[in-house]
Amino acid sequence: MKKALLLTATAVLASLCIWAQGTTENNTPDYKSYPYWIEMMQDETINFFEVQTAFNTYWEGREVTKGSGFKPYKRWEYMMQFRIKPNGERLPSDYLWKEYHKFLENNTAAKSPAGDWENLGPFNIPNAKGYQGLGRLNAIAFHPTDPNTIFAGAPAGGMWITNDGGITWTSYCDKLPTLGVSSIAVDHTNPDIIYMGTGDRDAGDALGIGVLKSTDGGVNWTEANTGMGNATVGRMIIHPTNENKLYAATSVGIFVTTDGAQNWTQQINGNFKEILFKTDDPETMYASKGGNFYKTINGGDEWIQITNGLASSSRGVIAVTSSNTEVVYFLTTGGSEFKALYRSSDAGDSFTEMSNSPNIMSWGCDGGSGGQAWYDLDIAADPQDENTIFAGGVNCFKSTDGGATWDISSHWWGDCGVPAVHADLHILEYNPADGRLYTGNDGGIYWTANGGTNWTVITDGMPISQVYRIGQSATVKDLVINGYQDNGTSTLNGTEWDFTRGGDGFECIIDPTDSKYSYASLYYGNVARYYNNNYQIDVCREGIYGINEAGAWITPYILDEYDPDIMFIGYKNIWRCNNVKAGAGQISWKKVSAFSNNDNMAVVEQSPANPEILYTGKYNGSVFRTDDAYSSNPLWIDITTNLPQGGTAGDIEAHPFDENTVYIALGNDIYKSIDKGLSWVDISSNLPSINLTSIAYYKNSQEGLYVGSDLGVFYKEYGMTDWIWFNEGLPVDASVREIEIYYHPDSISGDAIRAGTYGRGLWGSDMWAGTPEVAFSSSETVIPPNCAIDFYNMSTGLPHFFNWTFEGGTPGTSSDMNPLDINYDSPGTYAVALKVWNEFGQDSTYVAGYITVSDDILPEVYFEADDPAPCGSDVIHFTDQTLNCPDTWQWEFDPDNVTYMSGTNANSQSPTVQFNGSGTYSVTLTAENANGPGSLTKTDYVAIGGLILPFTEDFEEGSFDNKGWTVENPDSDITWDITNVDGNEPGNQAAWVNIINNNNLGTRDMLISPAMNFSNYNSLGLFFQHAYASKYPFVDTLIVKISTDCGANWTRLYSAALEELETAPPSILPFVPQTEDDWCGSGYGNDCIFLDLSDYAMESSVKIAFETYAFRGNNIYIDNIEVSNLVGLNDHIVDDQQVYIYPNPSDGIFNIILPDRTEALRMSVQNVNGQLMYTEKIGTDSDFSRVDASGFPRGIYFISFVSNELNVTRKIIVH
Repeated sequence: MKKALLLTATAVLASLCIWAQGTTENNTPDYKSYPYWIEMMQDETINFFEVQTAFNTYWEGREVTKGSGFKPYKRWEYMMQFRIKPNGERLPSDYLWKEYHKFLENNTAAKSPAGDWENLGPFNIPNAKGYQGLGRLNAIAFHPTDPNTIFAGAPAGGMWITNDGGITWTSYCDKLPTLGVSSIAVDHTNPDIIYMGTGDRDAGDALGIGVLKSTDGGVNWTEANTGMGNATVGRMIIHPTNENKLYAATSVGIFVTTDGAQNWTQQINGNFKEILFKTDDPETMYASKGGNFYKTINGGDEWIQITNGLASSSRGVIAVTSSNTEVVYFLTTGGSEFKALYRSSDAGDSFTEMSNSPNIMSWGCDGGSGGQAWYDLDIAADPQDENTIFAGGVNCFKSTDGGATWDISSHWWGDCGVPAVHADLHILEYNPADGRLYTGNDGGIYWTANGGTNWTVITDGMPISQVYRIGQSATVKDLVINGYQDNGTSTLNGTEWDFTRGGDGFECIIDPTDSKYSYASLYYGNVARYYNNNYQIDVCREGIYGINEAGAWITPYILDEYDPDIMFIGYKNIWRCNNVKAGAGQISWKKVSAFSNNDNMAVVEQSPANPEILYTGKYNGSVFRTDDAYSSNPLWIDITTNLPQGGTAGDIEAHPFDENTVYIALGNDIYKSIDKGLSWVDISSNLPSINLTSIAYYKNSQEGLYVGSDLGVFYKEYGMTDWIWFNEGLPVDASVREIEIYYHPDSISGDAIRAGTYGRGLWGSDMWAGTPEVAFSSSETVIPPNCAIDFYNMSTGLPHFFNWTFEGGTPGTSSDMNPLDINYDSPGTYAVALKVWNEFGQDSTYVAGYITVSDDILPEVYFEADDPAPCGSDVIHFTDQTLNCPDTWQWEFDPDNVTYMSGTNANSQSPTVQFNGSGTYSVTLTAENANGPGSLTKTDYVAIGGLILPFTEDFEEGSFDNKGWTVENPDSDITWDITNVDGNEPGNQAAWVNIINNNNLGTRDMLISPAMNFSNYNSLGLFFQHAYASKYPFVDTLIVKISTDCGANWTRLYSAALEELETAPPSILPFVPQTEDDWCGSGYGNDCIFLDLSDYAMESSVKIAFETYAFRGNNIYIDNIEVSNLVGLNDHIVDDQQVYIYPNPSDGIFNIILPDRTEALRMSVQNVNGQLMYTEKIGTDSDFSRVDASGFPRGIYFISFVSNELNVTRKIIVH
């Protein structure tokens, strides 16, 4: 008969013997030596972060072997990390059901009036290989007399019934609060009465809510868990002579009911997975908790642990046989491997070890190392032969001598000369009606009628796939690729599913422009390319094409929005490939980020509105953005501190038309940003407090957002106050992992949404629609003649059909959703009318005088250059941005020493121009429309060889971009920015680095100026203000560098740290300048910095860089930068007593700038003892001087400047 099921994860915690063996002297579990994580992950009372700690500690330094249980844990971890409280506590088992009812009670009109979800499968196993299947099964039960009626329970896909021996399957569980089933019991006197034990006892894929009961053959169900609560039920048995008496082995103990599950009473506490009757005495029962064997002889009033002949183990399962009612088998495992098979001949009072090898839990034909017995384990004894037993792990093994020896009966892909049966057996059961042996595994259900010589699969028709990710073709509606838990990747092509790739299937993509290409991935970022669903090559993984890191369990990757030859993938950093369709050995990957920690990426998103914008979220909660994703070294902006809450982003969705708008799923909420993630607004409204997995923006709506969740799909668009539950046809408990949208090329009514569910496969529906409310807008409303206008539908309710009328326009009518290029030739005012409709209604509007065509409107001329001050280049592309429909253009340059490139000329709308000499150029554009010309001149707009001096920067425009500053941020963390401060007139803004909040040691960040042209200067210098308060003993450094080759090479000009840099008293608090005294040259600290740049006179394409070296100290600020000739810098002397000395400290050479004077002065240098070291008389004709102290001993000196009008003493330091 049966045996029961695996002990799964919680076993060892319950095994006091093993627990004691693995604890330290202070009773703390020794996570390093023993895999406590196996039991902990299935104990809902244990904190998620503690389970992570136990797992990571155990695996540190260990080799991950096949079948070690590593992958099942990673599946659980991935799922669970999004379904916990912020402190790591796990949510109660019935939280989804409660949130579902609360949502419907509070939102009575929330159900969608449209949408028609249907299951798209897969319904059939793509082919007969053992490692390909449909989904996992945990439970099998039978009709007492009809061998063709079979019941199967999926841990995330509900209960399924066949009445024809597995030819067809039906489920009635779609309205139930859980789709997790781990046990089924059928009343032997009335088989219309069925009991369902909920939850997933083996991997935690579904939460348990106790027992459900049906009295009509499984069509309708009611909760029957009074006294039991929200337990995961691993096995149930019905008393053979009293059909109202049942026993249940659950995650919280063994329970009994005597009234048909109306009430339950606990008999013993603990995590029990297995319970069986002695075949001739229902008062005698056997049960297992962890690796411990229990027996009762009085109907469960007293349970006794049996140890006679048994050694400690982590998990055990039981089998009995009616051929000898005294025989009991107990199969035990240690961690993941086979430990021993015990046999009792005295009804479980004592046991004899029959075997402890080979390792029948392994992947091999004859045993071997490895296994994952905590996840996949069961045993069954032949009811006709007490010596024939079957043991299920990764494979199925058979013994015909009571467990003394073993032979393989089935193999996970058909090796070893035995049939192929999918890996990971969870249940073995004999059908009492015909004697067949059935097994449920990670692929489905199989049976044998000849002792395992042949196995027949009957899973077809049972869509129970656990989908991780989907990829909808952009060009073919019924072409979708899916990645599954333990069942690889398959592709829907029309109505048939084709096998694509084995293993666990994760992120998958179909090329948006050429659907013959697709991509499928395995764990940690192993991505393969397929052509017509045939494997070509691996395009990326750790160890190939220069990739030296792995990613997360599910590694995110995307194809470029506009160029499918480009792929981005998120490992620990972002990597970019520009030729992902190239041949083997030709593909090239480049790491385009340098994030400073080893946390993996969780999500990668590109903006369709501006593909240079890329977002990425990490599992540590960090979120970054770059605005130059195609550059060789993108600048990454850390927007983590701007997020409204912590936690890993479930998804990020960029607006398809507005590059500034982006949406993010965090925790149980959806947020919107209209400034690329700098600030966020909560748009969650009435969404239930559940995990949100996916966001899809529907482009044919007015800001329509679909959100996938653990309770299906929700929808909201512009004009809606609340979200609607777009779930008609979907199972209540369908955990939607990803949603994508297909856009029909000709009709909105042909658009479709796809949803991949974890347990019920792929689903599809048409789009939400409601009663239309008409509205529209246009690109212009006032235009000159011969000007075209674009019109945009803004109607809500998703109309499917449109009828436009354009008075005075050509064409005069349109049925497009967004008619473009409607031309108006003649002056006047004209009406626009729009009628819209769908199956739910219609609406129309007529706007008189909406368009005005005027003969007075001239062009509003404007243009921009891609880089008006290029460094190392003399070719610039100009872009015309003139309004009011210009039709001719005339470009002029002063001086006119230019050459037009790339086939453009002076009359091109947007020419490419080469400038044939250095210096500044003024640019004039004259544009003309039907009414006449308009003109714009930008004086000295172009600077070849760099900007002409003087160059000044006060950062009051609030952006580095306006003057061409760039930032190098190698670790993609905190870097240069602009902030508000005080005491630094003019204005109140400065550049800064927020060092005090940067926890990364030794990071360097450079703020780089635009190129400047020094070619007309013999002497020049750099002046800037700085502010800094040290946080001893942490040493931060400010460094100034110069480059004469556009930043290819740098020379250090200056550096200072601690007391040499500080301008305000040291502080352990974040330093923010508040007054003038906090800045250099005033109050507490050092003078401002003058740097003589005369050595670089006559150079062009010169850049200045301000670099910070952060060491967890305090914030550094700079402001009021000026590069000019030295006479110009003298303007910074603000009073007659001001003297500037630079650099200070110095290796010996000190440059001195003096104020204007009417008489000579005496300059002298003394040491701290008053000894005169140097003296010099300086006349009135010199504002500059230099002291050479290189021969002085290192130390502090005082330099004095004395005359009748000046008496100043300064401290100088010789290094």
